[in-house]
Amino acid sequence: MARMLNRGTGGHGLGGLLANWGATERETALSAKYGVRIGPPPDRPNGHFSHSMLDRIDRVLADLPPEHLRGNPELTAIQPAAPGGDSAASVYDGTERAITMVNPFGMPSWLYTELNRSSGLQRWLMDKGALSDYEGISRAGDQALGLCHQTRQVMGGTSSVLAHGNLVKWTIRHEVGHSVDQRVGWQAQLKQQARFGGWQTYGPDGDFPLKQVATAILGKAGLGSQLEVKDRWRMPLLESVTAALNPRVARDVPERLADLIADFADQTDEFREHLDQVIRFVQLALVQPWTLNDGGGDALAIDGRVYHVDHFGQWVSYLRQERTDHALSNYQFSTPAEWFAEAYAAFYDPKPGPCARLNPQVRAWFESELPASLRPEVAAGTQQDASRQHEEN
Repeated sequence: MARMLNRGTGGHGLGGLLANWGATERETALSAKYGVRIGPPPDRPNGHFSHSMLDRIDRVLADLPPEHLRGNPELTAIQPAAPGGDSAASVYDGTERAITMVNPFGMPSWLYTELNRSSGLQRWLMDKGALSDYEGISRAGDQALGLCHQTRQVMGGTSSVLAHGNLVKWTIRHEVGHSVDQRVGWQAQLKQQARFGGWQTYGPDGDFPLKQVATAILGKAGLGSQLEVKDRWRMPLLESVTAALNPRVARDVPERLADLIADFADQTDEFREHLDQVIRFVQLALVQPWTLNDGGGDALAIDGRVYHVDHFGQWVSYLRQERTDHALSNYQFSTPAEWFAEAYAAFYDPKPGPCARLNPQVRAWFESELPASLRPEVAAGTQQDASRQHEEN
């Protein structure tokens, strides 16, 4: 998360080196304590964590179940970003199986580790940094879609229950959650269950074909009975709209979407008015509507599901009622991976409020089903199932 510009990790110059004296030995000790490498990789001996950062890491990891750390094959390291690197976010990399911590805006570590999500001003700055990295968001675009009076938020929003406490501590919990998700195969096997938001993904890398989204949108627009009507290229309406829904095409060649009406110029005015509703639906779905406190509201809701294109460029949908009743933050309902990481951060938050906001069935899963799934023999089977489903997709 924390999609903010990076300029380094610790202090600079002689003063920074002296202040960080002993950090190397402390990283070694914490690595042994938790069974996860903490500190820079062996091929990059410089750029160690500051003591203030190590304080936060130690405090968070001490409160997490040991089996989520030691012996977790999907979490091998918590490391600082390379000095001068161009990383845009603190992130869990599922390929490297490592969490890379990024200092936002090039601020010194002592300042970064003091940032607090409960401060309205600080949270506004965090959101501003995050929003700048999401594709499709612009003031002009929001005005064109009638969104200029709506506030976009990431950390809080429909609920601010997680918008409290130290930013670094939340980041560590959140990113560890990604590794646990990968270990138990939650996205592959459980995300579609109603208690987990009822997530569905669409397209070549999704669980369902993109044509399913097109069918739903056309039905909402009143064109569900006219899917075989041909455009000027003799392409059926369903096929034409499905092609226009491709996020890369819609963003890189916006005229492909806008020209849908012209492609059906021989149809009635009523038909083309309904088709305009399809265009506006897609235009809104492309501009990260999950950052709006209503997630896009009635405009993007179809039969109890909300559809949008996530910040990875994939069509997704979730159960609207789950967001209304149990959302922890706007960010949680951006994409399935972030749903789980935010739920994990909430369940293991030292304050009771975030956990209480979770669906009771989700709390029960964390309390009993997750520990059971982490038993060695169960975890091994789960990983095999997850790998098999990934290959099939």
